[in-house]
Amino acid sequence: MDVEAFGLVREMFEQIDQNVPRQGVEQTTRARELFSYLGKSGGGVASIGEPAFYRTPITQLGRWSEDPWGKPTYAIDASTTRPLEYTNGLIADTAYAKLGVAGTDADRTAERSGTIKSVVYYDDDESTLHSEKFNHNGGGGPVRGEIVPFQPEADSTRNLSKSVGSVAQHLAEGEHARRHLDDIDGVLFLDGSLYPLGILYWVLLDHAGESSPAQLWERPAEIVENYIEVIDHQYARGYPVLGVVKTSTTSQLIDGLEEKLASHDVQTDAGLRPDVPWMRDHQFIADVLRDDSFDHLTYTSWFVSTEQAMSRFDSELLAPFADTLQSGNPAEYRRAFFFVRLPKSEFVLRVEAPLLFVRKSEETRHEIQHKALKEIAHRRDVPESIARADRIARINNEVRESVRRLLESSQPSMDYNWDGRWSQDDTSEMDIQS
Repeated sequence: MDVEAFGLVREMFEQIDQNVPRQGVEQTTRARELFSYLGKSGGGVASIGEPAFYRTPITQLGRWSEDPWGKPTYAIDASTTRPLEYTNGLIADTAYAKLGVAGTDADRTAERSGTIKSVVYYDDDESTLHSEKFNHNGGGGPVRGEIVPFQPEADSTRNLSKSVGSVAQHLAEGEHARRHLDDIDGVLFLDGSLYPLGILYWVLLDHAGESSPAQLWERPAEIVENYIEVIDHQYARGYPVLGVVKTSTTSQLIDGLEEKLASHDVQTDAGLRPDVPWMRDHQFIADVLRDDSFDHLTYTSWFVSTEQAMSRFDSELLAPFADTLQSGNPAEYRRAFFFVRLPKSEFVLRVEAPLLFVRKSEETRHEIQHKALKEIAHRRDVPESIARADRIARINNEVRESVRRLLESSQPSMDYNWDGRWSQDDTSEMDIQS
């Protein structure tokens, strides 16, 4: 962008600035007023107790001495190559899952092993692709691999690449966690949501008698069952499972707030329903938790969905797996969650736990929340175990390019914006992450 063009953009943004009525502290005040209405009934989301937000010194959280679990802590993460597309129609995505272990004197033997899943889509009658497993026991530790053919008739969606990638990532992540349950004797963090929601959506569609990949393929149900077994195993041993969602486009709180305002006929002094200008929960909560101090964490109280996320279905989120749940009914496996805002970066994290764990008592909810906050406070970022798992599992662009060119039978389908123009620029911000 040349100087003249940038100058015009500056002028345009000055005009935008002048016409946005609420900014900074004023917007935060408004957000907090609306936040209080989340305590009203309806809207598909309920506050566990009165809606509240807190501001606590980071040093106080980091020194929290009532931690019933202590160290080490663990985390599972799976990185992928990103879907690789070829000119003959083949699509492949490879995921690499690792277990991160955090703690000064922790036994990190389990970090050496890995799980690799290569999911391949190829709709050709002459193809002889079939599921095949591999094992490697080198000096770095045991690594298990598997080729997983994605059934061509299993998905009629337009975004096959996304489906292939989702199966690879969650199959590797869930299976690796399941393999290492006996090695985990502490709190387990997942890098992302508690459940593979996209895969679970397929199973819910099938459960409702609608077409989905789960209708013809057992792998989607297997993926969800891996996560359920991890939660049940941890629950039986008294170790929480926490999902840490770093980025999200969900609007669960926003939608719930809109419905609560309408059903309770909340009005402003002018007799109008309050505007809710935010599109995503993370935007809204960022304003609620705004704070100028770099020495505090701000965070909310707990919430829980009162109806499963896919509103097309009357059943609970895990209703298709009711017979396999060992610790309660599907309603008790719903995701309870709270939000925490990081100082400096101003990122908002959504921390999830199964309702199973937080329903026991107010004391248990406090302990689980403060355990998560303590781990976040130590780094002023995601917990150390998540950072370790992300680092040892990461597949960077160089490795991705090497993997893409391993196939001699297929010519890579090049993307001009990514493989051409972007490859000449700084792509350090675009390293492939899970």
